[in-house]
Amino acid sequence: MREQASAVDVGRLWRLAQESLKSDQRPGADDLHVEGINRLAQAMGRRAEGDAAALRVARRDVYAWIASYLSFVRDLDLHPEIAAVPIERPVFIAGLGRTGSTLLHNLLALAPQARAPRLWEILTPSPPLMEGASAAPRIAIARQRLALLTAAAPQVLSIHPMDPEAPDECHWMMRHGPLWAVFYDVPDYWAWLKSLSVDQLRTLYAHYRLQVQHLLLAKRGFWVSKAFSHLHFLPVLYDVFPDARMVRLHRDPTAAIPSLCSLARAYRSIFSTRVDPRAIGTGILDLFLDGMARAMALDRALPEAPVVDVHFAELVADPIGTVRRVLGQLGYPCDAGAERAMQAYLEKAAAAPAYQHRYSLEEFGLDRAEVLDRSAEYLAWAEARCGRSLLA
Repeated sequence: MREQASAVDVGRLWRLAQESLKSDQRPGADDLHVEGINRLAQAMGRRAEGDAAALRVARRDVYAWIASYLSFVRDLDLHPEIAAVPIERPVFIAGLGRTGSTLLHNLLALAPQARAPRLWEILTPSPPLMEGASAAPRIAIARQRLALLTAAAPQVLSIHPMDPEAPDECHWMMRHGPLWAVFYDVPDYWAWLKSLSVDQLRTLYAHYRLQVQHLLLAKRGFWVSKAFSHLHFLPVLYDVFPDARMVRLHRDPTAAIPSLCSLARAYRSIFSTRVDPRAIGTGILDLFLDGMARAMALDRALPEAPVVDVHFAELVADPIGTVRRVLGQLGYPCDAGAERAMQAYLEKAAAAPAYQHRYSLEEFGLDRAEVLDRSAEYLAWAEARCGRSLLA
């Protein structure tokens, strides 16, 4: 790995992680993952310059990335059988954040034989937790991390509730993806990610496939994943997962975009004392437009791909009916026991204290007319897919 002049020194952090984990894994000069972490670290360092607290957090997060990467490489060496674990008819929920994906994911996770990754195992996957071993220590670690998150930014879990033992998003386990561009003001990294070729995207997503197999090693079932990062990998999703099924979620972008901007602002306040709402608005709008372009391109390239499109309003109005439709169209059972479990989940969620999440396009430097104009092609396409307009 070529050393980079950066306030976040990847080479030094790599050596520290090697020492801690007693690893001899060196960063490969041609490793796309390493190139990406170098680019991310440089972008973080530039934005955090002069902000000691932000630099500490950036270094901590890059170190955590390296440690996770080294631990996973070691797991693959110790358990070569991981690469042979079957992944049959996985379901991917893809849509911009704030489109109802958490609700749908939690309900689909209750379907017979569904295997949705829990937050605790996404955060601490190494080494593989085999049958009979206790998950309690890892659940405790996840609970502690959520407590720290709540202390640093209480509004995050109010906007987007998380629980160690509940299903959570796969982009926590992806080495590279749009999530970093939500958490940090790193336009250079986002530009690099958008510039990747199909072959490079396939390299990154094939690594994610190995991570899925890593988690399926101990507990099997049909994989149910949700992450808006899947949108970015749509050009290669069916190459890497040939028998995949997909659920695409759609919501009025003038509501979804500022809602995600608000969540991004809450996260960025943890990492920096200088949070620019306009930069967030510009970045999230671009992330949305890029993801929707990839979704429309997939339709043109693979018109017969097994995809179900879901309107946000439909999901909110009839969650169980929507899940029943999705499972039926994708060829999965939904029995009475699963529906009872879904109803219990909905009743528990309804009993929880409601959080009034307020946001607007304008506070992030965005204009409704501009968003609608730039989303026009997507809005027409989504209306055709869902059978109704996304706009209220």
